[in-house]
Amino acid sequence: MAMRIAVGLDIGGTNIKAVIVSEDGKKVFGNKYPTPSVSEDDDLSIEEKLIGVLRGFLEESRQQGIDISDITAIGLGVAGIIDTKKGVVIESPNISAIDGMPIRDVFQGAFSMPVVLDNDANAYAYGERWNGAGREIDNFIVITLGTGLGGGLIYKGEIYMGALEIGHMVVEPNGRFCPCGSWGCLESYASGRAVVDRATSSLEKGTHSMLAECCGGNFYKLTPADVYKMALEGDSLSREVFKEAGQYLGIGVANLINLLSPDAVIIGGGLVGAWDLFIEELKKEVSKRAFKHLSAGTRILKSGLQDDGGAIGAAGLALRASS
Repeated sequence: MAMRIAVGLDIGGTNIKAVIVSEDGKKVFGNKYPTPSVSEDDDLSIEEKLIGVLRGFLEESRQQGIDISDITAIGLGVAGIIDTKKGVVIESPNISAIDGMPIRDVFQGAFSMPVVLDNDANAYAYGERWNGAGREIDNFIVITLGTGLGGGLIYKGEIYMGALEIGHMVVEPNGRFCPCGSWGCLESYASGRAVVDRATSSLEKGTHSMLAECCGGNFYKLTPADVYKMALEGDSLSREVFKEAGQYLGIGVANLINLLSPDAVIIGGGLVGAWDLFIEELKKEVSKRAFKHLSAGTRILKSGLQDDGGAIGAAGLALRASS
């Protein structure tokens, strides 16, 4: 009997990660695409564009020799507040075009197979529990550092089905504006968007940095990858940006430890590649702010799945639901 496979999509504010995963948790094939946007001049709706992304990925998979007829289900991990029972995206601060979308029904109608929908960080947490750094851990929190900052919780080996919007924990009462509508959210200080915003605002004020020469001198086109590259080359502003992100992330982690005392906090997402640039500051803040007897029992771990965690976890949820 052939091993079952499923598709997982992690739909984020900047990119969509797509994978095909086997029932033993192994990634068979994967790719990444820009998250589509819509304007009044577009001929296609956001629904049609998302369907087009998956159709394109399936064609690429077929060209890789994968028998796509073996796919049994589709898993969707979406950044934002999700109604998993109705299959609807209630609100996605970083992808507002899909607010209110019955995305599960849209994909089921287009591909005629079961579709499972969950928050992207919940999917990431399931992926880490299934085949990542959390395999042997029953109680842990996942923090995903992408365009925004998401959170998921595994409690007694299962996904905790609460909102867990860690990125919208306020860490500066009168701080930076956040796309969610609040001010001072952790996401506005420790995320891909925060890294770019912090670098750009410093350059606007005339701070000397190698970043000023990036993107043909148009620093408004900076990406987190640009800031990371310059940090590795010794640029002081770039290194300070990641140091500050680590400090705020440490405040958030300390709060989580004081509230939930998990066995581990696992950090993943696209920004985790900069681990060495922020982890020491994170740990310093945790040691200053969390109760010592609680933090002593909490490991801070790097994701075992890196940038694919949300997509792998979404595929895993789909396989579980369709078994």
